[in-house]
Amino acid sequence: MPDAEKKTVIVVGGGLAGIACAVALAKAGVRVMLLESRFALGGRAGSFEDGDGALLDNCQHVLLGCCTNLIDLYRRLGVSEKVRFHRSVHFLDGRGKRHDLWAVSGLPAPLHLGLSFALFSALTLGERVAVARAMREMLRIGKSGRNQLEGVAFGEWLDRMKQPAGLVHKFYDPVLISALNEETRRVSAKYAIQVFQDAMLAHREGFVVGLPACPLGELYATVPGVEVRVNTRVEEVVFERNSEFRVQNSEWKAVAVRLRGGEELRGDAVVLATNHHAVQRWIPEELKSRDARFAGLEKLESVPILGAHLWFDRPIMREEAVALIEGPLQWLFRKDAEGRVLHGVISAARAWPAVAKEQALRQFEAQVRSLFPAAREAKLERGVIVIEKRATFSPLPGTDQFRPSQAPPPGGIASLFLAGDYTKSDWPATMEGAVRSGYLAAEAVLGAPMAVVADLPVQWLARVMGLAR
Repeated sequence: MPDAEKKTVIVVGGGLAGIACAVALAKAGVRVMLLESRFALGGRAGSFEDGDGALLDNCQHVLLGCCTNLIDLYRRLGVSEKVRFHRSVHFLDGRGKRHDLWAVSGLPAPLHLGLSFALFSALTLGERVAVARAMREMLRIGKSGRNQLEGVAFGEWLDRMKQPAGLVHKFYDPVLISALNEETRRVSAKYAIQVFQDAMLAHREGFVVGLPACPLGELYATVPGVEVRVNTRVEEVVFERNSEFRVQNSEWKAVAVRLRGGEELRGDAVVLATNHHAVQRWIPEELKSRDARFAGLEKLESVPILGAHLWFDRPIMREEAVALIEGPLQWLFRKDAEGRVLHGVISAARAWPAVAKEQALRQFEAQVRSLFPAAREAKLERGVIVIEKRATFSPLPGTDQFRPSQAPPPGGIASLFLAGDYTKSDWPATMEGAVRSGYLAAEAVLGAPMAVVADLPVQWLARVMGLAR
């Protein structure tokens, strides 16, 4: 897009993808209007005010050191200091015994985790040998090898590597179900292996875990250089015949959005940064058939995530976060300094929307009591359950073919761009994937690479062992 400073771009959707796109465009001198239907930015990674006036996260989100674009976005937003990083991951078994994975500072990947894996007491010696064999294979095949496994279920790959069922339950499940929001054996081997390559094997900083030290919504309170309008619902995207049809090979183009109440906002480009369900409602069937980006959206399977906010009458938990080997809750996070307020998460939570809130809270309360001695006599004062029914798409084998590009293809709708974790970013549906999609959409609007941050480099020992980008 020449003369970027003279252009106006409308970004619809104030989640991470929309924020990232808006920030990158504003940095390039574009006038950006960011529209969000909720009362605050952040989307699925944001916060809301419950009936008692508490600011609660939709669901706890964490980041890893390998999330280079998400870290870059927090830097651009000026909130980097609100994220605390940790070099250990704590696992709790069903009896409440803690087992830690930790990185040795200064050692190159993958040696930085070698000692803690050798001593990881949640696994038997045979299971530790098996996981070492699998990690060695992940190093050997590199990025090109994992990409060739996009159509293969990770369960099939685990069987090839002779990974025991107990190992899958105690190690792969706690890591992958939360990372990919899908059952371990069902996910594409490409994305499962990417989690381990990027987070554990390529660079020692990929493993560090970042936890926001504030409600998630506070991270997005200010978006520099962007005109933000919250509580603003887009009813319609306005299309016109394209006067530059012969140049752009597109008969139609997006020129404006119409808001509830009738106000029309015109722009040189429109970026739809909502979930793919909303996107499909805005595109007339006639135009969908002309744009290949919309051909496979209905084949993307949505998966829910459950978040449980629990208030106890006394301190329960010392750790800031723990991965739970036994369910139903898969992770627990401490949400206050004392450890009275906990937040539990269940990913791939397909069965839970049908469970009554009171029944679910009883199960969560019983689980917490079984894990922490301090909870045995504690009283659960309050519980709030939040279920995001369309939290992410499922990264099943073969799903990449249905993910659309950010830019219009030849013959597609001109001036209409897409952003969202479901678009093609070479990442699964994570916060990092959402930010990358937003940056990629900004680059597509401007017609130049200028926003996406490179992955962490592969350290020398990992390269010697075969890992390459």
